[in-house]
Amino acid sequence: MIVVIIDGGQVNRRLAAATTAVSAALAATMCVPSPARAADAPIIDIGIAEGAIVNGPIVFRPTVADGADITAIHINAVAGTFGDLSQGDYAAPWELHWDPLNFGDQDVTLSLIAVDSAGNWTETDPVTVYVDRWGPTYRFENYPAEPGWGGWYVSVRQPLRISATDRAGLNRVELLQNGRLVRTVDLGNKTAGKVALALDPATKNGVVTLTIRLVDRFGNVTSNDFTATVDITPPTGVFRPSGTLLRGTFTAWPYDLHDNVYVRSMASYLDDHKGGGATDRSPLSVRVNSRAVKDGKHTLSFELTDLAGNTGVVRRTVYIDNTVPSIAVTKAPKNKAKLTKKVTLKAKASDKYGVAKVQLLVNGKVVATDVKAGYQFTLNPKKYGKKFTVQMRAYDKAGNVRSSAKRTYRR
Repeated sequence: MIVVIIDGGQVNRRLAAATTAVSAALAATMCVPSPARAADAPIIDIGIAEGAIVNGPIVFRPTVADGADITAIHINAVAGTFGDLSQGDYAAPWELHWDPLNFGDQDVTLSLIAVDSAGNWTETDPVTVYVDRWGPTYRFENYPAEPGWGGWYVSVRQPLRISATDRAGLNRVELLQNGRLVRTVDLGNKTAGKVALALDPATKNGVVTLTIRLVDRFGNVTSNDFTATVDITPPTGVFRPSGTLLRGTFTAWPYDLHDNVYVRSMASYLDDHKGGGATDRSPLSVRVNSRAVKDGKHTLSFELTDLAGNTGVVRRTVYIDNTVPSIAVTKAPKNKAKLTKKVTLKAKASDKYGVAKVQLLVNGKVVATDVKAGYQFTLNPKKYGKKFTVQMRAYDKAGNVRSSAKRTYRR
């Protein structure tokens, strides 16, 4: 049995007359069983290959068995709930003209219905073809729109990156500025591809109309226009930390920043993107882990990126020091000694990048600090209890710290 479906049950006016006639002819033979699709079927080959891509009207010639009794051949085209039986041929030599006008970009199954002189009919096995009548589809990889900031911002420094697809094959992608073609990328009829569309490098700050145009191998076109603000000025800033000797994990942030529109994000890192990261959360700041690199001389980078993708970069030479200083007590009473009067304590400290200070701690509290080499302190036991602990602590210029062993004294 053949069931003719017209747009989910609603008759398409353009096809109504033709389909009604075909349906009536077939309905008259509904009580006659369809012959099996056997080797002696009247149509041996439908004449169009499985998986063929169709863009417009085509002509194909089925292979008909010698001596076959055929008075008409109807093309049965079906996609989803829509079927089209309005096209075919009514006399040999059989040359079938099929126009996919009523189908969009979609898979369509085609079969042929052969009607003999007695009104009996036979349907061939279907083949699936792809109808391609629309242009390619695409999406932005780096969308130039910035909601809430009055439009789209683009820059000559940041190309528009898009990914495109078309089952029939992508021929090319074009970028036009104010109607003038400035960029063409040939995609060689691939079914998918990514392209970077750079603006004319001579473009100045201001408003521009951009057109993205995609063409598939059949000439189907997708074209979209949008108005954008061109911004070619990168942001600038003054950054913290400002010191050149750094350790541990520190916070990088812009103490001051400027841009003619708006700064969207910040990044900071050591050398070739080690230890840092990026953020677009306000207030802008990035934690940088200096332990991602070895101690020594490195480059600390700060980056600011605006809405158009312009990036301003500041680089500074820094020295990473995550090694604690050395400290040794060179003069002090022995551990557990009894003290009856003031005593002198001395220490020696060193570090590759310099010692900042040495402290004297009694019972864990700082009681004196010396910033000059040959570190020396006077300890008065009368200020403390009958039993107390003494320790020295050295800081290097990066902030690393090391303490000597504790000594316990009594008086």
